[in-house]
Amino acid sequence: MKFVIEPKPPFDFQKMMQRLTVTGKTHVLKLNEQFTEYEKIIRIEETSCFVKVVWNGTVTSPVLNCKAIPLNGSISEDAVKKKIQQLFSTEVDLSPLYDHFCEHEKLVGVLQRFKGLKLLTDTDLFESIVKIIIGQQVNLTFAGTLTERLIEFAGDKVEVEGNTYQVFPTPTSVSKLKYEDLRELQFSQRKAEYIIDLAKLISDGTIDFESLWSMSDEEVMKTLLPIRGIGKWTIECLLIFGMGRTDVLPAADIGLRNAIRQVWKLTEQPSEEEVRVLAQDWTPWRTYITYYLWESLNQTPTVVDHT
Repeated sequence: MKFVIEPKPPFDFQKMMQRLTVTGKTHVLKLNEQFTEYEKIIRIEETSCFVKVVWNGTVTSPVLNCKAIPLNGSISEDAVKKKIQQLFSTEVDLSPLYDHFCEHEKLVGVLQRFKGLKLLTDTDLFESIVKIIIGQQVNLTFAGTLTERLIEFAGDKVEVEGNTYQVFPTPTSVSKLKYEDLRELQFSQRKAEYIIDLAKLISDGTIDFESLWSMSDEEVMKTLLPIRGIGKWTIECLLIFGMGRTDVLPAADIGLRNAIRQVWKLTEQPSEEEVRVLAQDWTPWRTYITYYLWESLNQTPTVVDHT
């Protein structure tokens, strides 16, 4: 199936794709050198689907030409279209954000620098939270290495139109692993337990990750916090990078606090509480202001809490 999506401008597809190469999040997708094409195998309503998205037009008049091929079942065009809209945040209108802060002494420069950069969310909540857990308290390069090893060990490979694509492992496949399997891939004992135990909770139906979509941010937090290995920071990152929620403030994040110190020219890194006070007027755009401040340091969030 083929269809066209016209994202709400401004929409800078190339910035979104280029960011993936900076953060190392390209393990299970393919990008072209011009950052105008995105290809990945994603799961939609339990159906694996090859998706190709090609950007045309401009930042102010963007067009996405989309192609989808169901691989193990049937899926409606409407379902695929909604998934792509969610992944690329095409329906998020950032104009009010830019307009509201156009004269803000500290933020206007950062917002203009990254104008049109929207959240590109992970295609699957399990994939998202596993990558976030892997990223807890390790550097970006090593986190990427561990993610790649997990995909190679437990994921599948699919051939579509002559090209081979890696697929992130499902909760069921991860639940069948032993802790020792991940230890041999250089996962810590704790991370091995966190990831495999979470996969078991999902695969046996103890927790329904898809139900998170209908919950408020507070309800998601309350649902996931009791799970071992998932702290507040992990959930905040899931809300942002997994679910595309637009008003999340990970105030304890070291990267955010460093960015605020730099942009506000503070002598010391602000505390979590000072960040919350400073960000009182950021609602309902706390996610995007945080996102752009992270980008101003050319880095991804750094975990400070994990249980």
